[in-house]
Amino acid sequence: MKRWIWYILGALVVLALVIFVEIQQSHKLCKGIIVKLDPNAEYPFFSEQDIKDLVTLKGVDEIKGMSFSDIKLKGLEKRVLKNRLIKNCQVFRDLSGNLVVSIEQHRPIGRLLGTKTAENQILLAQNGGYLTETGDFVPLSSKFAARTVILSGGFFSKQQNIKSSKGQKVVSFLKELQQNSFWKAQVAEVVIDDDSELTLIPQVGHHQIDFGLPEDASIKFDKLKVFYKTILPLKGWDRYKKVSVKFKNQIVCE
Repeated sequence: MKRWIWYILGALVVLALVIFVEIQQSHKLCKGIIVKLDPNAEYPFFSEQDIKDLVTLKGVDEIKGMSFSDIKLKGLEKRVLKNRLIKNCQVFRDLSGNLVVSIEQHRPIGRLLGTKTAENQILLAQNGGYLTETGDFVPLSSKFAARTVILSGGFFSKQQNIKSSKGQKVVSFLKELQQNSFWKAQVAEVVIDDDSELTLIPQVGHHQIDFGLPEDASIKFDKLKVFYKTILPLKGWDRYKKVSVKFKNQIVCE
């Protein structure tokens, strides 16, 4: 019985120490803002100053020197997340008395040109936006242009299409394309029709590639390698206007 009493007393002491430290920390003044940019970001959409400007509203809301008891951490996170290129944000204080702002960027997998929905409502800004690997549309960055394929076609006439089962297959295909350095360099544009069938426009050559549905991408890309390595060098780069890899075990050239 006495052992349980000591356990309870020990837990109460630890809890009291935690509360005491928390109270002491909350009354400390903020020494400064430390920004942790996304270490896995492929494109530098933000600088440290950009994030500080978001946190402080470009200096209007001066954080440095404020008591941490007056700083609403969740409110600052929401403030930063108003920039739609930012996927996640965590704001916390460190033991040295700094406010730490850690962000994660969205990762673009394609750039959609400005378009309209069937209801004649603007889907994206006039200069377009990015499709991300989470299937979200975000604005372009004023700092840096991501090197991704151009996206077009009737599939994007309705924004909800990208959240459908077909849309998720499109996103998976574009992620695979973005991660393959060769095909990312070779494919300039992906045209997606209403039924989610793909037409690829290459950087080199005057032909179009009928890719079919966004399925079995690795198999179809392997067939395209045969086309580029075997057929085109033999027949000439201007010989064909269209090549189809949509049918199983076939490469159809026209």
